Amino acid sequence: MRRWKPAWRRMRFLLLLGWLTPLTYLPRRAGLALMSGLGRLAGRLLPGPRRRILANAALVFPRQTEAEREAFADRVLRNVLRNAYDFLRLSRYRLEEIEALVRIEGLEHLERARQGRLGVVCLSAHLGCWELIPYRMRACGYQTGVVYRRLRDPSLDAYVAARRRRFGIGTYDRDTGARGMIRCLRSGGLLGVLIDQHTRVDSVRVPFLGRPAWTPTGAVRLALRTETPIVPVVIDMEADGRHRLRIGPAVPIERPGVGGDDEIETLIWRNTARCNEAIGRLIWEAREQWVWFHERWRDA
Repeated sequence: MRRWKPAWRRMRFLLLLGWLTPLTYLPRRAGLALMSGLGRLAGRLLPGPRRRILANAALVFPRQTEAEREAFADRVLRNVLRNAYDFLRLSRYRLEEIEALVRIEGLEHLERARQGRLGVVCLSAHLGCWELIPYRMRACGYQTGVVYRRLRDPSLDAYVAARRRRFGIGTYDRDTGARGMIRCLRSGGLLGVLIDQHTRVDSVRVPFLGRPAWTPTGAVRLALRTETPIVPVVIDMEADGRHRLRIGPAVPIERPGVGGDDEIETLIWRNTARCNEAIGRLIWEAREQWVWFHERWRDA
């Protein structure tokens, strides 16, 4: 069976692409309306993710009634599908169209952190149509790269990577791309890193949305190694269907002094906690567009 897995994954990808591609030719307003309608059915079609949304909501919103959590789960699924529509359409957009579709708040925070030349670790989250962020920053003229986990389906992985390359966006595998990440930062580029999910990488347990959660330390370690700032950047869809890219103030990062390894590990814990606090504040403002169906607070 294992021998057939690559072929099956490729066939599944081609079938999915064939089914979804026609949707991208719809007028955008019609496509968003269609995805919103599918979102209303998603709770029945996807009972597993909906159960996880309800479980996570119970952790973070203990005072909510069951009916309030049910309504919250429905809105989350509808928002996920609406944002997914622009992800599907990315191959059809030109940079100038993305520039018109996404407005930016807080660009001054990024420029202040860069000091005109520095690279920046752009801390982000699975919020809204997060894949739009590097494209919008490219439209601003920034050198841009993203850290990603290689997808299990090689066809899908190649498809996403090729689309990014078309716009000059660098892609760096989280496990093997450290040299490329460092080059991107040292040459003054923006490097996008997502830290809001539980993954099998070096992590520390720090608060996230008010609950302890294992959080990757890679962003902090990169910033310490390259002496670059960390700036939180997220995106969410507004009521009119446009996207709002929000950039927060640079995270106050403690740098190592003359201590040993113990000091470094303590700094990494404190700095990662500060990163979670910064990204959590931005998520909270658009919390119904975050991926609540991920098992974020599991212990192992």
